[in-house]
Amino acid sequence: MILSFHPCIDADLNAIVAGRAPGPEEESMVTRADAIILPQGVRQDLYDLCRKYTNRVFPNYDLRFQCPGKIADILLFRRLVAPHPETFLFQNVTEYHSHFPAGEDHFPFPFPFVLKGNYGGEGRMVYKIHKPQDLQTILDQLRAMENSGTRGFIVQQWIDHGGRDVRAVVLHDRLISYWRVQKDSRQFLTNLSAGGTMDLHSDRHLLEKAQEIVHHFCKQTGINLAGIDLMFDKNDQSKKPLFLEINYWFGRSFFGSSEAYYAELKKAVKRWLASFDSEWANRIR
Repeated sequence: MILSFHPCIDADLNAIVAGRAPGPEEESMVTRADAIILPQGVRQDLYDLCRKYTNRVFPNYDLRFQCPGKIADILLFRRLVAPHPETFLFQNVTEYHSHFPAGEDHFPFPFPFVLKGNYGGEGRMVYKIHKPQDLQTILDQLRAMENSGTRGFIVQQWIDHGGRDVRAVVLHDRLISYWRVQKDSRQFLTNLSAGGTMDLHSDRHLLEKAQEIVHHFCKQTGINLAGIDLMFDKNDQSKKPLFLEINYWFGRSFFGSSEAYYAELKKAVKRWLASFDSEWANRIR
């Protein structure tokens, strides 16, 4: 029996668990399922329940829940020796100041450098720090946020990417990559929400290099639904892709609409099911 908790994917048995913890009825369904399909925004309690009984769960969000946030992304990149910008990790502002005391002319990197809050996507909580006053302003904001439980940030070497980076979308065994480009190459953020545009055609050989390294990364981690961001240092002649972060919830602009995205997602789910049993894909509608 194929069980779907996804509101847009019909299977042998369908259920919706939104805004609440799963109960005995859902657990009974899960125990009988051969494979389970979950929504992209699934809560950890439902995900953990499904993984308790089977490893045939799509998407594979083991790392999303085991290693949340940008700090965990960097730790994962380090563990897998995945190339990425040089990075310092801090659990809070106090830890930062224990390494780089306030009032001293001592900073993680020469200016400019990049500071990213541990949480937030699509360019939120990402800052290019040009001078000590900029840094102090952001650290004050982060300290205030710590009072509400939002903690942690990373500081990265700034790399001149020429106003563009790569988004690689992983849909099970399919990889889609494109440039996110700012018209002004001096612009730091390339996110579409920050005015970036999509470019599918320029420097295809570099996009293919990014896809190759992402494919290897996904084989290592089991990630099968995510938007993975990378960049190229325009001054690095080796043209080595550098990992930036993993986005388990990503925009659908590339697909044109949510409807088009869900059509592609359904195809990916069918291919995933067919990897276990060719007949299972026919049980998705």
